[in-house]
Amino acid sequence: MSPLSPWQWLAQQRAAGHDIAVLLEAGSEAGQRLMASVPGERWQLLYQQTDAAYLADHGPACCLVGETELPLLQPLLQAPGEHWGWLASLAPGEMPAWVAHWRARLLLGQPPQQALYRFHDNRVLARGLALAQATLPAYLGQAISVCYWQGEAWASADNPLPGAHPVPTHPAWLQAPPPAVDGPIAVANAHRYLYSQHLEAYLKLAEQQPPLPWLQRQLQRGQGWGWHTQKQIEFLLVNSLRSPGFELPEGCEPWPGELPAAHMERLRRHLLV
Repeated sequence: MSPLSPWQWLAQQRAAGHDIAVLLEAGSEAGQRLMASVPGERWQLLYQQTDAAYLADHGPACCLVGETELPLLQPLLQAPGEHWGWLASLAPGEMPAWVAHWRARLLLGQPPQQALYRFHDNRVLARGLALAQATLPAYLGQAISVCYWQGEAWASADNPLPGAHPVPTHPAWLQAPPPAVDGPIAVANAHRYLYSQHLEAYLKLAEQQPPLPWLQRQLQRGQGWGWHTQKQIEFLLVNSLRSPGFELPEGCEPWPGELPAAHMERLRRHLLV
């Protein structure tokens, strides 16, 4: 992985005649702005034509960015800490094949215990790249090079063999165990979030029970549901905090075969936030 400013990477890839693709969440403000400015034939919703098609508007999108759209990348590249996604370069005409590549890697596990692989999250990409060095072509597919924020600086990685590759039986990029959500760092982060953003409700909880065991219990529940993203954890904490007895009501468990993202969307329609 090479340290490189994203603008340097863009200049190099464009000079080589490569297309520039942006992977980001379609439902985010950044995604909506970019997709509104890019002609429809140059972007695709990744969840379409998959078992997660009902979540397409809230999932990742792939946009090909031309010369006129490059200025739209400025606010994204200035805010890497928002984890909006990452950049890739492709040979002209390869975007449909690359979209198919990621659709084949979208769902993890077997029914009914399936989850969505958040490949469009720069943090997930960084972990995958670290684990998949021996199988990098199978991970990146048609991408010639990628540019992403790895937590402290921008980095890029080149694909030694861009093209179509089958999904390995045991993908190397999935071998990292999920972080322990009941660990001290996760509990401390949850405590700081509620203390800074929902202090009044959090103090009411503390009047009736010790908050740290409650936090551990909620985080463990979220892990059991396959909820690992910041939005999912915050949604769980806030709604639990506002529910009678500081626990989500009965009926909030996932349905058989329900994906974590669909589960959250269903609860969002019935709960407070």
